[in-house]
Amino acid sequence: MPKLGVTGAAGYIGHLLSRTALAQGWEVRGVDDLTGPISLPPEGIPLVRADFSSAEALRSFEGVDAVAHLGAVSGVMPCANDPSGTRAVNVDGTARLIDWCRGRHVPVAFASSLAVVGVPARMPITEETPPAPTHEYARQKAEGEGLVDTLRRAGVPAAAVRMSNVYGSYAAGPRTIAKGNVLNEFARQMLSGHLRVNAPGTQRRDFIQIEDVIRGWLAVADRLRRGAPTEPTYLFASGSSASVLEIADRVAHAWRSCHPARPPLAIDVVDNPRGSIELLAERFEVDPSRTWASLGIRPAHRLSEDISRLVSSTGPERSD
Repeated sequence: MPKLGVTGAAGYIGHLLSRTALAQGWEVRGVDDLTGPISLPPEGIPLVRADFSSAEALRSFEGVDAVAHLGAVSGVMPCANDPSGTRAVNVDGTARLIDWCRGRHVPVAFASSLAVVGVPARMPITEETPPAPTHEYARQKAEGEGLVDTLRRAGVPAAAVRMSNVYGSYAAGPRTIAKGNVLNEFARQMLSGHLRVNAPGTQRRDFIQIEDVIRGWLAVADRLRRGAPTEPTYLFASGSSASVLEIADRVAHAWRSCHPARPPLAIDVVDNPRGSIELLAERFEVDPSRTWASLGIRPAHRLSEDISRLVSSTGPERSD
């Protein structure tokens, strides 16, 4: 039975990755300090409740065949508001984990972000687009990629996994687990009759559904633990971008189709609380074809279909 260590195992992606890996025959060992916005220990999996780079956490990974390193203080604003504190976890902690894995020849897949590329001079963005971070969160992820590269150069299989905007929810017992991104915010706002779009609204993003992300993570982990040839960087993206205003328009259109007797949704452009930090590029093209071809899988979800399902599953009750 292959053994997988997962840092951030109680988080949005880590929880579902741990559960899915267990169901597919992996022995999973999780680590999470339970301080994240989503902190739900996966059932049936031993979980060390500690910092992922602590001695206790690292001891729990003895004998694993690969580590999926998802643990982090995540998000643009937390890193902007506390750069030294988040760096101590995201960079210094990752360095300790990488050093431990180097000494034991344990392969690592590192959770990076598409944010590391900033505003590239050339489009589309591919696996080879170099890092050009423009804010603290992206800088910390880029440094993490550098640490992973040192591990690869030392002869230990390792890869950085750059993820675009992950969306979608899943059930965990009586709870529904979802990340606070624009789609989930629109789902919450629909019943009020107003969708609030952070200005200017023309900023574009690539969205990928979490089940496709989990399939990708398990494929990467399997290649690493088998010593199969791996890419230095994987790009988990759909390859289809949309602006925030376009997403809002699609939600509003789906609402009209699903609830024709109800008033249409209003779309309000509001001040952007991250406007001084967030990248607002109107051109954003991603080509992840090399990643999916190398892993032998393809994303199964389409954003337009998922928006329709999201709206149709939302009741028509609303308070104007």
